[in-house]
Amino acid sequence: MVFLTALLSGIFLLVASFVVARFHWRADIPPYSLKTRSMDVLLHPAKYVQPQALRLTRILQLLGSLLSLVAILALARQFVHDFLH
Repeated sequence: MVFLTALLSGIFLLVASFVVARFHWRADIPPYSLKTRSMDVLLHPAKYVQPQALRLTRILQLLGSLLSLVAILALARQFVHDFLH
């Protein structure tokens, strides 16, 4: 249950950070298109996001990443518990 909750929450927050980034796209760079690399937007939001939304974007990314890590750790703990005990 921890795995699913953490994973879904983490994915939701990462997608929310991407949506915030797209809503606050900087005017001095070309708009988001199929040529824009999504991973680059998530890893380097300062290049793409307006300064007033940068903090919110990074907080959402950090929380989403932490929850995804919690999900992975919960899965690893269950694996160790089931197969090594």
